[in-house]
Amino acid sequence: MRNSTILTIAVCLCLPVGSVRGGKAPDLAEPKPAPKGIAAARDKGLAWLTKNQGVGGSWGKTYTVAVTSFASLAYLAASDEPFKGDNGKALVAGLKYLMSAQKNGQFPAQGHSWIHGQGFATLALSEAVGRSLFCKTKPDIDLKKMRGVVTAAVKVIADNQSSSGGWWYTPGSKRQHEGSTTVCAVQAMVSAANYGIAIDKSVLAKGFDYLKKCQNADGGFDYQLDNSPNTKSMKEGTAGDVATLGLMRKFDFAVMMNGYKFLLKITPGAISKERFPYYGHFYGCMGMRLLGQEFKSFRDKTNGYISAAQKDVLSWQGKDGQWPVMSWVKSSGGGEGGAYATSFAAMILGADEGRLSIFNRKPPKLPK
Repeated sequence: MRNSTILTIAVCLCLPVGSVRGGKAPDLAEPKPAPKGIAAARDKGLAWLTKNQGVGGSWGKTYTVAVTSFASLAYLAASDEPFKGDNGKALVAGLKYLMSAQKNGQFPAQGHSWIHGQGFATLALSEAVGRSLFCKTKPDIDLKKMRGVVTAAVKVIADNQSSSGGWWYTPGSKRQHEGSTTVCAVQAMVSAANYGIAIDKSVLAKGFDYLKKCQNADGGFDYQLDNSPNTKSMKEGTAGDVATLGLMRKFDFAVMMNGYKFLLKITPGAISKERFPYYGHFYGCMGMRLLGQEFKSFRDKTNGYISAAQKDVLSWQGKDGQWPVMSWVKSSGGGEGGAYATSFAAMILGADEGRLSIFNRKPPKLPK
C-alpha cells in the first residue's frame, strides 16, 4: 500500500443489500459484561479521553472529524448508559462538534482524505441516534436534527460511490477506489439502515460486491480491486474486509471461511507486529465476533482470537490510561496521538460486548 493510503488507514478506519437485515437481534440493552481487568483498563482509557478532550468537543490534530468519531464510538461501545456522567458529557460534546463540522450532511476533507471522516462521522452519529432510543439518560442534543444529518450524510456517501462499487479518498472520484475507503463507507450505511434510516440498497449491494472481489487466492484481501488474485494480501486490511462482509444478511460462506482461515493462520500476534495494530485488531475482533454469531461451533476459535488480541492491547496501555501510537504511525511523526490510539483500544476491548449495532449480525429490534 502507498504511504498516504497507510496513514489514512491508521488514522481513519475502517455492509450488502444484505445489510438491511430483519429478525430479532441480540439484546443491545443487555450486553455480555467485560471481564474486570478489561473493564478497568477501558474505563481508565475513557477517563483519559474525557480529561484530554479538545476545545469545542473534538479530539485529534489534523483528522479531528475522524478521531472525534472514534472517541464517540468508544464511549458508545463501553456503556449501557453512554450519555450519563462526565463521560456522557464528553460524548455529547464530541457529537455536537461533529454536527457543527458538517454542512447538509457533508463533512470536510482533512489531510488527504474526505471519505474516512465522512464515513466515521456518519457511523458515530448514527450509533448515537440509535442508542438514544434504548437509554434512560437522553443526550442534551437535538436528536431529530442529528437523525436528519445521518439521512443526508448517507446520501452524500452514496452519491460518491465509484463506478466499480468502491469509494476513493476524495468526492467525485468515479474511477478511483480502494478497500479501506469502501469499508468505512459501507459500515456507515449499514448502521443507518439498522436504525431505520433510508439508504440506497443498490449502493450497499455494490459496495459489498466490490469488497468480495478484492479477495485473493490465499483468502486474504488486496488493497484494491485489480483482478490480480495472486498479489500479496493485506493483514490489517483483510481484517477490515472480513468484519464488513460479516454483516451481510446472506452470509457468503466461501468468502468468509477463506478470510477466517487467513486470519487464524496469521494470528493476532502477527497483526500486533504490523504497521497498524489498532486498526487490525479492531476489525479482527469485530470479524471474529460476527463469525462466532453465525456459527456457534466456531466460538472456541473466534473467542480465542479475540482474547489474544485483547491481551496484546492491554499490555500496551500506559500508567496514565492512554494507549500510545505504535509502529509506522509512531515512526511517521505520531499521527493523531493518544486520542487515536486510546479510542481504538477502548473499542477493541469492548468489541465482544456488542453494544454497537455493527458488532452484531442482526440489527436491534427498535422500539415502536
